[in-house]
Amino acid sequence: MKENPELLLLKKQKALLLQQKLDVVRSFGLLSYRPHFKQDRFHRAGKKRRRLVRAGNRFGKSQLGCAEDCAWLLNERPWYSKDDPARTEGIPQHPVKGVVITTDFDIVNQVWTNERGSRDTYGKLWKLLPPDFVKNKSRNHQGVIDFIHCENGSSLKFETVKSWMNDPQSVESVDYDFIHVDEPCPEKMFAAMARGLMDRQGSAWFTLTPLREVWINDYFFPRAKGMRRSENEESVEGDRWAITGTTYDNPYLSPEAIKEFEETLSREEQECRIKGIPIAFSGLIYKDFDYDKHVLKEVPHGWESFTQPPKDYTVYVYIDPHPKTPHAVLFLAISPLGQMFVFNEIFEHTTISQLSDLIHARVGSNYVGWIKVDPIAYINDPITGTNIADEFHKHGVLVEKATKDLSTGILRVKEKFQKTPADIFISPYLTEFLWEIERYMWDEKREKPVDEHDHMMENLYRAVLDDPRWIDAKMPNNPVPDLEMSDANLDLDIFND
Repeated sequence: MKENPELLLLKKQKALLLQQKLDVVRSFGLLSYRPHFKQDRFHRAGKKRRRLVRAGNRFGKSQLGCAEDCAWLLNERPWYSKDDPARTEGIPQHPVKGVVITTDFDIVNQVWTNERGSRDTYGKLWKLLPPDFVKNKSRNHQGVIDFIHCENGSSLKFETVKSWMNDPQSVESVDYDFIHVDEPCPEKMFAAMARGLMDRQGSAWFTLTPLREVWINDYFFPRAKGMRRSENEESVEGDRWAITGTTYDNPYLSPEAIKEFEETLSREEQECRIKGIPIAFSGLIYKDFDYDKHVLKEVPHGWESFTQPPKDYTVYVYIDPHPKTPHAVLFLAISPLGQMFVFNEIFEHTTISQLSDLIHARVGSNYVGWIKVDPIAYINDPITGTNIADEFHKHGVLVEKATKDLSTGILRVKEKFQKTPADIFISPYLTEFLWEIERYMWDEKREKPVDEHDHMMENLYRAVLDDPRWIDAKMPNNPVPDLEMSDANLDLDIFND
């Protein structure tokens, strides 16, 4: 039985329309873009003017970054429905000027703007944008497309770290609606370009594997927030938004393929290339420091606050003075059970007189075992013959000379953090201390700690090395003997609940 000619015609027309629709979707890739969960979180945070996705390899960073770039050029995210607020969230409703920062123009050509060969080898822009949306293109001296102008008046250009290093002035005095940092760039380069965002109240997003340029991590995870505390969490700080992604977050990769890749990496590279944690932090000195284990979650029993221990605890003070930069002072309290609490800090640029007043206020009425200061405080001024230690004495802070046995001190601190159950606890309010300890790392060339942002760490190793004990204020000449931690930790649950 022959099929009805009209029905056959309708079927052919339907097949033709379906093919045409498929061709449109293929030629306008944003229509078929389906972000996975964390990619979706990034796009929906569009109101935030600064966004970061730090992620492992093959997470889909460049794909989500390019999709966001194209959405801004189009003034909408077309993969969301028209009634979804995320379709236009944070995107200006007028022609925009954008710039992408990457390593060099070979990457620009390979990833973004190549239009030679088959469609499979085309750059992401040509796969995601609608056909004929780009009206004009410009090529640089290498023959790479580095600028496009769109039919609606929007434009996108590419800048590279390599070009900026050759001519730092090349990125100055240009205004933008958005900056997309697709590969880590120097802080000075971003600062120069970010000035161009002010006139247009522009936005910037970073999509990268954090192999270098630690400043980017610190920009989104400031001193008040521990770096490792933010692993795989969404972080919001004012107008800054960040998320950490792993290779395993990409649902389109097989676990077997990821495992094969993982086996080719060192432990440090796995932290960065799989988990998205800055590789610089793989050289951390105190890797056994655990925020959840060592930082107090609740005010301990008998304390007035996180920074006010009970009156019968013995207090010890360590000072790292600096004439031109902030002084660093660390306060410890030892409980009658022998537990060590790092409970307060001072990190301020003041006179010795003012600093002495602050120290007195922090100590309060607690019994002080000793106050020790960096040996630099005993170097006499060649003209006056006085020194910093003398100044402290004048203001009632009776300092003693601290040790400088750094190597042994670091080993002792490591042992301290390795103990289970823990017998050292940190107040969550110690902003400088917590910032330093999660950035205190080895200088591989010199086989010693990096001599930067280490003032509280200097105080810490000296304190642990001195092995401060609880002293009965009523019988100060008879400190208690060593306590077995099995006995000393009977009440540890009140610190770790």
